[in-house]
Amino acid sequence: MTICLAYAPTEPGRAALRHCVAEARATGCDVLVVNAARDWHDTPAELDDDAVREVEEQLDGAGVTWRWHEGPHGLSGADEILTAVEEVDVTLVVIGVTDRRHVQKRIVSDTTKQVLLDASCAVLAVRADHEAPAFA
Repeated sequence: MTICLAYAPTEPGRAALRHCVAEARATGCDVLVVNAARDWHDTPAELDDDAVREVEEQLDGAGVTWRWHEGPHGLSGADEILTAVEEVDVTLVVIGVTDRRHVQKRIVSDTTKQVLLDASCAVLAVRADHEAPAFA
């Protein structure tokens, strides 16, 4: 079984990473990381070295088996996530969400809404201010 982590180097993305680690540890699932970072026009953005290192340290440190998604490039954030879900037969998507006052409300809301409505699996939407459950 595989969990898809929709990661962006933001507070909601870090919350999704924490929750994904906890879920993977609890269930023994592998993790597929999708770069969900986008600019204001929903164009894919490269992750900098610090963001890549953050993902690697969290997942490796938890002893989770994981890999980066190597799918088509240039898709919207939602389409990138949904493509990964279909290609890998994902059982759960973990995505971070912002509160309604955030500047990027429209972009994030559109991506989140599309993933919630179109994913063929369960979706865990995590707010940045919620703590991840402890794992054994």
